[in-house]
Amino acid sequence: MRSKIVVALVALALLLAAGAAFAQTGEDRRIWQELGLSEEQNEQARAIVERTQKSVREARAEIDVLKAELRRLLLREQVDMAQVEKQLRASLEWEYRLRLAQISRQVELRRLLGDQTFSRLMLAIRERQRGRGEEDFGGDGSGRNGGPRR
Repeated sequence: MRSKIVVALVALALLLAAGAAFAQTGEDRRIWQELGLSEEQNEQARAIVERTQKSVREARAEIDVLKAELRRLLLREQVDMAQVEKQLRASLEWEYRLRLAQISRQVELRRLLGDQTFSRLMLAIRERQRGRGEEDFGGDGSGRNGGPRR
């Protein structure tokens, strides 16, 4: 019973944190505006981001919950390695789904924007992330890592 409550609280905290993190900054809009995209290209880019947004968010939430559960398993006096292996495999499967969605998004954006514009986008995003101490562009549609927002 206690573990269900812990998992529920972790999930709730993740949802609240995700909502706060998904607000796009003015800097993100500026990056996209500086690319000089047409309105049609902007709409297509937005559609690409939105197509994978749900699976990226879902994967990140699942990974966080699985990691918390793994930590809980490892804190037990008697560690059940079968359960640890099960949690680890599940976490790796979600990591795979997350990375695949991110790569798919990048490939589609590159096709839409062309190599030069895509390179400028990636450079601008990486520079912004370095300044904030964020991870590399993975594209979750939040606007915090380069996805176009309305």
